[in-house]
Amino acid sequence: MTGMISIENGQQVSITVTSFISILIAIVSVGLRLVARSIGNKIDYSDYCIIAALLCNTALQACCISLVTHGGFGFHIVEIYQRFGPETATLFFKGIMSFSILWNATVCFSKLSVLLMYPALIPTSSILKRTRVLGTLIITWNVADVITALLICRPLAKNWNFTLPGICGSQPAFYFAMGLVNLLTDAVIIVLPMPYLYNLRLAWHEKLAAMALLSVGTGTWAINIYRQTLLPGLDFADMTYSGVLATNLSGLEPSVAIALACIPLMCPLFRKSRKTTHSSYQCDSSRQTNFFPKKRSETHSLDPTATFPRLVDNNDASSRVELQPINPSHMIRVSSVCKH
Repeated sequence: MTGMISIENGQQVSITVTSFISILIAIVSVGLRLVARSIGNKIDYSDYCIIAALLCNTALQACCISLVTHGGFGFHIVEIYQRFGPETATLFFKGIMSFSILWNATVCFSKLSVLLMYPALIPTSSILKRTRVLGTLIITWNVADVITALLICRPLAKNWNFTLPGICGSQPAFYFAMGLVNLLTDAVIIVLPMPYLYNLRLAWHEKLAAMALLSVGTGTWAINIYRQTLLPGLDFADMTYSGVLATNLSGLEPSVAIALACIPLMCPLFRKSRKTTHSSYQCDSSRQTNFFPKKRSETHSLDPTATFPRLVDNNDASSRVELQPINPSHMIRVSSVCKH
């Protein structure tokens, strides 16, 4: 067990502050989402996934802070060996492995939460099938990342003890590939609902408003792309110092992703009337969103307009509005649930 390391330089401060901010962003966002979802209905699988992402993110940020206070994060590796001993360096590299696993878990659950939301907002069999396929690919990719993180050095102990005989792959290349796939899956998730929204018979400003609301996930792209530019030059042997900025960005990204995944579901908090007992997803007698509905008819009783109040006829709170795509084979009927 290594001793407590005091905060002495700006690198340590930046890691600690970023981690605390990341925890706060995620907790506040998920808290507001759950409050909005509690207005008239129970939480569903999408909410369970975002709660799991929140827990994993909190553990991820705690890992970062412990790397500073017990692993020498923010110092050059040579200085760590001289001042704090080899045990501190060992703890750091073990912590980096834990960081990678927790990062994958956080990203996986946050993406699944968004995918589970789509069939409720756009209740068609085609998007249900596509979200299932994409969700399966995301789970497979994250599991593969965790396995690779554990096997990139053989034997396993060589991850934190470089003097052992054995081989190691390129950690910077691994993290670069992991971030690149993450960016690609983000793009696919954001593009997925756009054709459905485009084909609705709505005014263009209403279509664009709905598209913009489901495109907020692009906010993580800037963080991801900037981090990707840092990884090829990362000196993993001196990761304790050279990896500070990349790790800060890697820790901040899933927190922002969690917040952005919650924004589309916060609309009930901003409505003029909060007395409605309707679900923030649905209307009529439907009670809970299900990613794997038992009957096709169940998917057509969901209310996509509760999240997108501008898609409802605001001139008449009791009116019924038909959102009909250009393709006449699909029709979504929704009811206004807002009173103005």
